[in-house]
Amino acid sequence: MPTVIAPTHVKLQNILFATDFTPSAQLALSYTLNLAHRYDAEVYVVNVLPHLPFVETVQPDPEQIRFLAQQQLAALVGSQSFKGVRHKELIEEGEVEKVLHTLVWKHEIDLIVIGTHGHKGLGKMLMGSVAEEVFRNAECPVLTVGPHATRWEIDGKLRHILYATDFGPESVHGLPYAISLAEENRARLTLMHVAPEPGVVLPEPEPGAMPVVDPREVVASTEKQLRDLVPYGTTLWHEPEYMVQFGSPAEMIVRIAAQSVDMIVLGVKRSAALTKHLGAGVAYKVACEATCPVLTVGARFRG
Repeated sequence: MPTVIAPTHVKLQNILFATDFTPSAQLALSYTLNLAHRYDAEVYVVNVLPHLPFVETVQPDPEQIRFLAQQQLAALVGSQSFKGVRHKELIEEGEVEKVLHTLVWKHEIDLIVIGTHGHKGLGKMLMGSVAEEVFRNAECPVLTVGPHATRWEIDGKLRHILYATDFGPESVHGLPYAISLAEENRARLTLMHVAPEPGVVLPEPEPGAMPVVDPREVVASTEKQLRDLVPYGTTLWHEPEYMVQFGSPAEMIVRIAAQSVDMIVLGVKRSAALTKHLGAGVAYKVACEATCPVLTVGARFRG
């Protein structure tokens, strides 16, 4: 098991907010501004235009599209919600994931915030798996706000953070952020693992052996693994909670989070697939269905 070292505090000096001006992006903006006020961060607001050739008549006019985007961006940052927030507006062109990657390094971004429309009817900027490409390949943590996410309380504080892990080396990268955010906000922290359904026959350890899972043993051993993840000397305001569930990882994470959680934290791989039990796309499913924002942290980020 990799060693976990919690940072002294989460550093959010520069936040990159990506918008396509849809309602889902507007919801993500409310979380962006809450964080900007709380951490006194500067917000870089970017709209990414697709590459469009200069053609005639029926095709969209690239210059007109850019002009409309500039108008929408100016109206957005000129609203009352940006009062007291340091910000810069950016209009970029290209593939979303590549553009954001460049901006992260250019402006020393500490966090990307994006909205996603969910599994169906995905909109222009975050169509298909683009949101997943962003948070799996970003060089900094990414906060994804899905269509079911609700706003934080008026003070913007987090009161309950859920860190979910499959104990793979990649998932551990999210834990320092979960701990740090819990310390910063004096929030409750729950560490959670989702195991296969009880009674499932495990692969044979040796010829002829057919051991069946004992749920009580799984819960006891898994809780110990979760406890061992928390570094010695961690000073949380509340004793961490340890939770073991059985079933589909994405479904159980979303279900538990819906009860009282303000943020889900996950460590993710850079590739398209997660580790063995979680399978491909679990983080994306959670981000789309969760009733709170989902913070994903990859193995590679600017620290």
